Amino acid sequence: MEAATVSTAAARPRTSRWRALLPPFTFVTPPTALLVVFFLVPMAILAVIAFEWGPLSGSSGFTLSNFTSIIDDPLYRRVTITTFEIATIAMLAQLVVAVPVAYVLAYKAGRFELPLLLMMVLADELNPMVRIYAWRMLLGREGIINSGLMSLGVIDHPIDALLFSKFAVIVVLSTSYVTYTVIPIYAAMKAINSGLFEAARDLGAGWFTTFRRVLLPLITPGIFVALLLVYIPLFTDFASPTLVGGTSGYMLGQSVNDLVLESGNLNAGAALSLMMLVASALFAVVAYKLAKIRQLDT
Repeated sequence: MEAATVSTAAARPRTSRWRALLPPFTFVTPPTALLVVFFLVPMAILAVIAFEWGPLSGSSGFTLSNFTSIIDDPLYRRVTITTFEIATIAMLAQLVVAVPVAYVLAYKAGRFELPLLLMMVLADELNPMVRIYAWRMLLGREGIINSGLMSLGVIDHPIDALLFSKFAVIVVLSTSYVTYTVIPIYAAMKAINSGLFEAARDLGAGWFTTFRRVLLPLITPGIFVALLLVYIPLFTDFASPTLVGGTSGYMLGQSVNDLVLESGNLNAGAALSLMMLVASALFAVVAYKLAKIRQLDT
C-alpha cells in the first residue's frame, strides 16, 4: 500500500510538470513551424542549388565551382568593393541625418513628437519605385535640380554626374532607409534621462563634449540596431542601382538578378546569394557582440 502511494505521488509531479510545459510548447510550435517552412527550408534549397547537390539542382553531384568561379572573377571583386563603398557611405550619411532628427524628436519636438514620427513612418510606406522615379526626375539632365541651377546661372550645362552614378545610388539608398535608421536611435534616446545633459552642462561640458561623452555612448545600442536593420539590406538592394546607378553604380544585388534572370545561371546566382547571406550573418554577429561589449562598458 505504501509503495503504491509513493509511486502515485511520484507520478503526480511528473504529470503536473508536463502540464506546465504544455502551454509554452503550444505557443512556440506555430512560429517555429513557420520559421522552418518559410526560412530554413528555402535556405536549404538555396544551398542545394548552389552546391549542385541533389535533384533540385539538376545534378546528383557536389561541387564548389559556383563559389570559386565568383571568387576568382575580378569583375565580382570590383562589384563587391563598389557595393561596400556605396553601402558604407549611404549608411554614414543616414547616421549623420538620423542622430539629429532623433534628438529633435526625443527632446525638442514636444507635442509634435508623435505626429512627426507618424509622418516619417507614413512617408516610408510610399512605394519604393515611386521614390526612385521621383529622384530620377530630380537628378536627370532635364530634372528640377539641373533646371534650377541653370536658371540661376550657377551652371552652363546640365551635370551628368547627378544621375546614373554612385552619387545617385547613395542619395536614393540614403533616403529610402533613413526612417529605419532614425527609429532605433530615437528609441534609445527616449530611454535616457534628460537630466544627464543638465548635469553635464553644470559640470562645464560643452555640446560636443556632452554628445561625445554622454549621448553617444548611451545611444550606441540603437546605432547597432540601425546597422542591422539598414546596412545589410543596402548590400542586397538592386532596384535603386538598376534605375539610377548606371555602370558605375553596379552592385551585388544586381549581379544576383542578372545571373538568375538575364543569364539563367541559377546555380551561380544561388551561390552568390548564399555568400551574401553568410557575410550578412557574420556582420550581424559582430554587431551584436560589439553592442553587448558597449553595454557592459556603459
